[in-house]
Amino acid sequence: MIPPAVPGDAEKVPASNSAKTILFADDDGQLQKFVAALLHGCGYKVIVAANGKDALQKARDFKGIIHLLLSDVEMPGMTGIELAIQLNQERPDTKILMISGLATGMLVLNNGWSFLPKPFVSDMLRDRIRDFLSDQPPTKEHLPDV
Repeated sequence: MIPPAVPGDAEKVPASNSAKTILFADDDGQLQKFVAALLHGCGYKVIVAANGKDALQKARDFKGIIHLLLSDVEMPGMTGIELAIQLNQERPDTKILMISGLATGMLVLNNGWSFLPKPFVSDMLRDRIRDFLSDQPPTKEHLPDV
C-alpha cells in the first residue's frame, strides 16, 4: 500500500525520529512510489529524489543523518555515480547502494559501493537494505557475484 503522501522534500522528513533515513534517487516515477512505500513499510524514513541534482540538493537541505543513499546509476542530468561521489565527499558516513538495469551498473563496484541489479523483488531489496544498515557486515549470500 502506498502511503498517502510520499515524502520527497527534506522538510517533510523529521530529523528527530530514531528511524534510519534513506535518500532514494531514481528517475522512474513508478519505481519511486514502489520503493518508497516498501521502505516506509519497513520503518525507514525516505527522501525521494527524481534525479541526482535533486537528491544532492535534498541531502544538503536535510539536517539529520542520511544513513543510506539508494540510487539508480543512470539518470539524466547527473548520474548516480556523480551523485554518490559528491555525497560521499559531503557525507562520508552515508552508505551507498547503487541499482541499475544495465550491466554497466556493476562498474560501481570499482568504487567500493554495493550494487543491486534491476529488476529486483521487494524481499530482495528489503533484505539487502536491512543487512546493509545493520551493525554487522552483509552476508556473502547478499553480495553480487563478480
